[in-house]
Amino acid sequence: MIERVTKENLDQYEAFIKKHPKGLFQHSSKWAKVKSAWKWEAVMLRDEDGNIKGSADVLIRTVPVIKASLLYCCRGFVADEDDFATFDALFAALLDIAKEYHGYCIKIDPEITVENKAYKQHLLSKGFVELNPGCMDFENVQPRFVYCFDYNGLNEQELMLTFKPDYRNRIRKAPKKGVEVKVMGTEALDDFVRIMQETGERDNFSTRPKSYFEQIMNCMGEDCRLYMAYYEGKAIAGTLAIKWGQNVMKYQYGASSNAHRNVYPNYALQWAMMQWGMECGCKVYDFGGISGDCQNPDNPHYGLWRFKHGFGGYMKEFIGEFDYVINKPVYHLYNLATKVLEKVRK
Repeated sequence: MIERVTKENLDQYEAFIKKHPKGLFQHSSKWAKVKSAWKWEAVMLRDEDGNIKGSADVLIRTVPVIKASLLYCCRGFVADEDDFATFDALFAALLDIAKEYHGYCIKIDPEITVENKAYKQHLLSKGFVELNPGCMDFENVQPRFVYCFDYNGLNEQELMLTFKPDYRNRIRKAPKKGVEVKVMGTEALDDFVRIMQETGERDNFSTRPKSYFEQIMNCMGEDCRLYMAYYEGKAIAGTLAIKWGQNVMKYQYGASSNAHRNVYPNYALQWAMMQWGMECGCKVYDFGGISGDCQNPDNPHYGLWRFKHGFGGYMKEFIGEFDYVINKPVYHLYNLATKVLEKVRK
């Protein structure tokens, strides 16, 4: 039986997505509050005994002029990935929601690895169209390639032995050189944003305003931590980590100053987040996105992979991003307008 998520059953929904192996913070109503410019809807499927078998949620944004909506199912459904009957029931429920909001497209980018060819084939059989097939960098909304490691029940000493020797040395040297890592509240966001802007200028990417990070910390509560690294009393680096149940410890945002990189604040920050994941009993530490062409020294994202690779771990490749087009004229018109705007802004 399909059930719409409401205030009355929201706690049951949140408990399910925190416990299920496919549950991520992006599926939570907490994260929907971070994305306040979007509306949010969610559905659950129960079995005959009333147990929740799966769930799906969408962020909904209405395009003002055409008064049609995009429904974005970030990181896919929360259900066993080989249970296509549950997938079909949840998808049918999303189509009903799409009708309510005059949806022109449902976008989905499941955290399903490429090894599961049947899942991708099922998406295509339902009428989904793959976007950017074969993409290797960051063309999609969410990274197609991520870097992570499994905790595997290791203690701190055992975990550190999986790192490269020079990484272990840098983690140990950082406090000896005077680096102090602290868990901070929103009062430290001015420093974090300042360093983030410095990082964006150095690495050529756009940065978020202070209000966005403040929103994350306020909405995610105890599931989020801001780590700041200080040297000689001054903030020189920071990271924002989000945990979700015992599934994942996610390195969500990071920033580092151009100064004092020789005291290894970034290594100390990673280690602090990894320790938190260990304390929480997390199964996976997620370093975030990398390029699929990451081992190519000529790739501009090579340094990102090299830093993360030193901590051990492995690369995951997901099946990609897919659109289910409901209203073709609106879909093509919107995509055309978006491309024109991108050219104008360049």
